[in-house]
Amino acid sequence: NPIDLRGLDPDEFWKFFQICAFGRIQDEHGDRELIGIAKQIADKLKCSPLAAKTVGRLLIKKPFQEHWMKILDNKEWLEENHDNDIIPALKISYDYLPFHLKKCFSCFSLFPDDYKFEKLEIICFWDSIGIIDCTRKNKKTEDIGSDYLDELLDNGFLIKGGDNFYVMHDLLHDLSRIVSLEECAYISCSSFDANEIPKTVRYLSIFMHDTHIQNFDEDMGKLKERIDIKNLRSLMIFGEYSRLRLVNILRDTFKEIRGLRVLSIFMNSHSSLPHNFSNLVHLRYLKLISPNYSKVSLPNTVSRFYHLKFLDVNRWGSDCSLPKDISRLENLRHFVAKKEFHSNVPEVGKMKFLQEMKEFHVKKESFGFELGELGKLEDLGVLNIHGLENVTTRQEAK
Repeated sequence: NPIDLRGLDPDEFWKFFQICAFGRIQDEHGDRELIGIAKQIADKLKCSPLAAKTVGRLLIKKPFQEHWMKILDNKEWLEENHDNDIIPALKISYDYLPFHLKKCFSCFSLFPDDYKFEKLEIICFWDSIGIIDCTRKNKKTEDIGSDYLDELLDNGFLIKGGDNFYVMHDLLHDLSRIVSLEECAYISCSSFDANEIPKTVRYLSIFMHDTHIQNFDEDMGKLKERIDIKNLRSLMIFGEYSRLRLVNILRDTFKEIRGLRVLSIFMNSHSSLPHNFSNLVHLRYLKLISPNYSKVSLPNTVSRFYHLKFLDVNRWGSDCSLPKDISRLENLRHFVAKKEFHSNVPEVGKMKFLQEMKEFHVKKESFGFELGELGKLEDLGVLNIHGLENVTTRQEAK
């Protein structure tokens, strides 16, 4: 039978909240004023450990009576919808985030529930839509993005799931959708009302599945009329689908896209791509998901996307082919793919910002695979070289 999970026992919760807010359980020598305020705040947190951690981190950073009273008197507490509603407490913690972290947090609303956020993926997403400002700090984009993730983690908005990925509590995910409502929309193909999507949306995600979907074409038609498709900045389509009807509905809905910076889409064949795919020259981030059994090749038009910084084809089978002029992507920083893809990029030296080469094969007979190509790549953090016996001259070795 299902177990109804409730908050902590009130006495245990108070001990836990003291550790979150003060760093330890207070004794008789503690600050009476702050302890009194903390008790009043604790009473508003519904004995929820999540609320205790997020609000507690807000308190412990500034252990001053004036700051704590501002939090206690915050009008957000009045927005509670039911006895166990802790969203107001989480919203207060969000309100105290600096502006750049608010923007970063809002972006998580575009991903499905229980999503594992890969560190590199989310940093590149932020960079692609212009959140990361490298002009203010003498640091790499990746380092600034990593700092942002650490700050969100420290403020209790993320949970470290492993070395390279993060997860988010479902209530915080709900909060991200509340605070980003005017700009970001995440919809499920089986249950959404186009009339409820704000006209100001610029970042859109759709969760797809292949089962029968009633009224999907009608709702997508309304959506196309309601939001400014041409000026969408990101479009992410999650889930796998192959039914021609669904593919055609998506192609028709998004045939006018022009200004995308981010595109993530399931690609079962070239017909899965938007009508206007070859003209998406502003793309910074492209993730193409294809089943391993598929023999589809990477579209030749990808090499036109000069501004592309992040290309993810990691789920593609190793026998899929690359465009011959893929090295035209001179601004590419991250090529997330199997090693067979990396080893088949001719003239890779043109990709001077590339940060990883899983394999480079020196080839005698093939132009563009000389060892000298590697000398132009100054940002590589990972490199494996094969075929050194094919190096023919002392100059090339240098």
